[in-house]
Amino acid sequence: MERENDPAERVTIRRYREDDAAALCELFFRSVREVGPAKYSDAQVRAWAHDVPDAAAWGRRMRKNDTFVAVRDGHVPVGWIELVTDGHVEMLYCAPEAAGGGVAAQLYAAAEALARERGLMHLTTAASRFAESFFRKHGWTVDARETVTQFGVEIPRARMSTILR
Repeated sequence: MERENDPAERVTIRRYREDDAAALCELFFRSVREVGPAKYSDAQVRAWAHDVPDAAAWGRRMRKNDTFVAVRDGHVPVGWIELVTDGHVEMLYCAPEAAGGGVAAQLYAAAEALARERGLMHLTTAASRFAESFFRKHGWTVDARETVTQFGVEIPRARMSTILR
C-alpha cells in the first residue's frame, strides 16, 4: 500500500539551525490560529498566539535547548520539539497540514532518544488540550491541571510527565 500522502514519510528530523527561527515562529502562529479553535475559544486562541513571536528571542531559546526540526523536501520546516536539559519538553508544534500525520511522533522519538542517551529517567511538559492526547498515547500521565493567563485570558493546560524505562 502506497502512503505518499503521509506527512511523516516525507520529512526528515534534524537539529535546529539559526535560519529556522522565523519559519518556526510563523509555524507556531499558524498552528495555534488554525488548529486551536477546535479545542479553545476564539479569545483563548488570540491570547495564546497574540502575534507571530519575535524570531530573535525564540531563536535564542531554541539554540539553548535541544531543538529538533522536522523538514519536508529537505528545507521546509513542518514541526519542532524543544527539550530542556532537565528533561522538560518545552514545545512541540506541527504545521496544521502536518498535524495528525506522524510528524510529532518522529520529533518526540528524537527527543526521547536524546533524553535516554543523557541518562534522564523522567520527562515533563505543560500540555495544551491538543498535546495532552498526543502525550497520553505515548504513555504520559496528567499530574495536575492548571490555568495560565495571557493577555487577561485564562488558558487551561495539563502538567504531564513520564518515566523513561
